[in-house]
Amino acid sequence: MGSFSPGAMPYYRLNSFGMLKKEHKQVMLDLQKLPMEISDGVNKVKQLIEENVSYSYLHSQVLRDWTQRKESVHVLRLKNRQLWKEQIELHESCEELKRLLKEAHEMICDPSAEQHQEQESLDERLKDLLKQMELVTQQEDLAEKLQHHFSVSEMRSENLQSELEQATAQDESLLQTELLQQEH
Repeated sequence: MGSFSPGAMPYYRLNSFGMLKKEHKQVMLDLQKLPMEISDGVNKVKQLIEENVSYSYLHSQVLRDWTQRKESVHVLRLKNRQLWKEQIELHESCEELKRLLKEAHEMICDPSAEQHQEQESLDERLKDLLKQMELVTQQEDLAEKLQHHFSVSEMRSENLQSELEQATAQDESLLQTELLQQEH
């Protein structure tokens, strides 16, 4: 302060006081804004919590659906295996039918009373085998339908899993971004 002249000293103090007063006013304005900024931050955090709860609910719903589809796929696989076993059995029955038809044809060529009785018995057996063959065809159709349903369910399950992973990644990213903004 030694370089100031005595007349300049009061002006310097007045100027410093004015600057301090201006800074004080700015600090007070900033302090008045602070509760609003805190309130805005709290509201944003509440909103993020609500979104997180919503996404958690959706996540649990998707998991439930995925689990149900997985169980359905398992049941369909078991049914499919059972149908394949039945189809094999019916195929064997058809082979037996062919053999019996061949025998019947041979007996028809040389009919007699005894052969006539056997023919009727074979005709009955033939009817039974034809019914079984019809059942095999129906079960094959059902097996194809179940296989298609299984494929569709499996694709839906994979799509749901993919959507779940994307939603979870987006939730985490949004939450981290908002938290970083709040820290700044």
